[in-house]
Amino acid sequence: MAAPKPVPVWLYDDENFEFWRDANGHYQGYYQELFRAINEKYGYNFQLHPVDGEEITRLFNGNHYGLYAGVLRTEERAASKILSVRLFDNEVVAASLIRSADTQDDLDHARVIFRRNDATFDQVRKRYPTLKFGKVLLVDVSQQGFDLLREDKADYYINDDSEMDDTQHYYAISRPFPDLRIPVTIGFSPEFANVRSNINQLISEWQQNGKLHQLEENSRRNYLLSRIQLTPQESAWIDQNTLDVWLPKNENFAPLIWQDSNGYHGTAIDMIHDMQELLHMKVNVHYVDNYVARMRQENWPVRLVDIINDQNPLHTSGIIGPLQSWHNAWYTRIDEPFIRDEEQIRFQRVGVLRDSYASLYLRQRFGNDITLVPVDSVDALFDAIDNHRVDYILGDLSSLELALRGNELFRGVLKVAGLTHSDDQIGAWVAPGHPLHSLLTEVHRISSLRAQLERHREPPATLDISKNTLKVISVILLITALFSLFLVLLLRRQIRKNHLVNRSIVEAMEKVNRAHDDETGSHIQRVSAYCGLLARELKLPHRTVRDIERFASLHDVGKIAVPERILRKEGPLTEEEFSEMKLHTLKGWRIIQGLGLGAIAENIIHYHHEKWDGSGYPEGLKGAEIPIEARILALADVYDALRQKRVYKPGFSHEQACDVIFSGAGKHFDPQLIALFRQLHPRFREIFDARAD
Repeated sequence: MAAPKPVPVWLYDDENFEFWRDANGHYQGYYQELFRAINEKYGYNFQLHPVDGEEITRLFNGNHYGLYAGVLRTEERAASKILSVRLFDNEVVAASLIRSADTQDDLDHARVIFRRNDATFDQVRKRYPTLKFGKVLLVDVSQQGFDLLREDKADYYINDDSEMDDTQHYYAISRPFPDLRIPVTIGFSPEFANVRSNINQLISEWQQNGKLHQLEENSRRNYLLSRIQLTPQESAWIDQNTLDVWLPKNENFAPLIWQDSNGYHGTAIDMIHDMQELLHMKVNVHYVDNYVARMRQENWPVRLVDIINDQNPLHTSGIIGPLQSWHNAWYTRIDEPFIRDEEQIRFQRVGVLRDSYASLYLRQRFGNDITLVPVDSVDALFDAIDNHRVDYILGDLSSLELALRGNELFRGVLKVAGLTHSDDQIGAWVAPGHPLHSLLTEVHRISSLRAQLERHREPPATLDISKNTLKVISVILLITALFSLFLVLLLRRQIRKNHLVNRSIVEAMEKVNRAHDDETGSHIQRVSAYCGLLARELKLPHRTVRDIERFASLHDVGKIAVPERILRKEGPLTEEEFSEMKLHTLKGWRIIQGLGLGAIAENIIHYHHEKWDGSGYPEGLKGAEIPIEARILALADVYDALRQKRVYKPGFSHEQACDVIFSGAGKHFDPQLIALFRQLHPRFREIFDARAD
């Protein structure tokens, strides 16, 4: 019997898990396997024909003879084209070198890239009609999009997650469109409408028995594996050896590793999983106490969590991924002073996690001049300071903030009093002479991408239990749910009440301040917007970003207590008058201390006139001694003050204001914030222009 006539299956030729070519040029991927199964079951002869984006759009729009793999289902296409049932959903994400976009607002006025002739662009514009991009660039293939990002010609490349693959570089993947998922289907030209039911039947069967999901997972895994180029020597080493990896047992080094009630997480854990799943590598993980001291003593050749605090060429040449700044944070009670100089810690009682890097740091820095109080958990640290057994807590900032998140009791009791004065950075390190150094560098990049693009797993199948058992469980769950709901409602009511009180206080303070000063409401709104932009780009915790935006408007509330003859004076202030004006930071701080607005509000009001070089007021804090929220406010406030026109001065242009800001790096302003401002200053101009007085 003669073989059936070949039928083309048109698909977009841009390598991803759906379709790629192996080293020998053979087709691989999701659609190759799916259509092989369709051909075997029904005796068809469908053959893949990859073409470029412009060509497949022309063929599809013209109903050209054949099938179409990877068609994004939209309402318009569902009404005018012949489509199969859903294969899987594509999530629309945004890639950037340094930025993050948590919401659509973060994309306003940004330079964005879309793929030409792709439904993603149309769906984003349709779903979010008020979203206004600063500039839209169209590319033919994804690689061109990533090239434009690297050349700093755009801020974000937006596409579905299946095409977000550039494992040669590191990118931040954001999800600004959480409610936008586009179903992927197969399209049919009119000649093949009759085969649609057969293909739908196979797809439905595979969905029910899990084969379709397994095909997707296997294709993703195999595609990532194809991106790793193993040498014969590396393959031989993996076959013959077990890789030993040591990790901290009871200490967090977020985002490399942290522990919660569900176990260990972080990029180090992701990398171990990928070594095991992608390369079938034998990995022996040792969780150890006293991690940093042991690492230095035992000279481990592979360190997925390493602290880089020297410029030793042998050490730095072993780094296999981006480094991240890392500090230990000092915490103390809300009514205690901030740490302006770490010498204040001498002869104090300091709580630390047992055998942690913080304890090692303290012993090296202060010897026996402190009383070290080691405990076994973060909760024990909080209890120790709450019960006055210690004066300070020292630990990893992100870990302590993670533990404090949602803990309103301690959130209202504790504050960050300062950061350690160290230049530590954390990252992954492999000895340069190790046989897997190059391979683990590749795996690190792929793990980073894979972790960011990981899809939500489907819920597990329900257990097979009897009807009587199910009824009993249902009754118990219903009672529990009703009781829990009652408690949640009470808690939410109290929290909402507190938030309303706080909001009312803030609004009242703003009104009084504006009535007393000549500042405008627009100035306050702009400063809050600048601060929120900087805080988000620094990737500060969500709660911290929210509080910085909320309380930035109160930065000059102390001017309520400044005499009007000084506040409204049009000419320059005398030395005596300026001394009186400077007291507004202390007066404002005292005004709100009893209102329970929290440490961020107090720090903004108290320290927003401190300067990086220590020449500011009221305390003369220097560098990292200044709370980050106050450093952010200082830059935002100066920019807007320069731009504003006043009776005693003209308004500066954006360029003039930027020149002043740039010249203040390392003197008035935090150099890290200036580096960020150099990237974000066009958005400052947009905020000012959009909310001009």
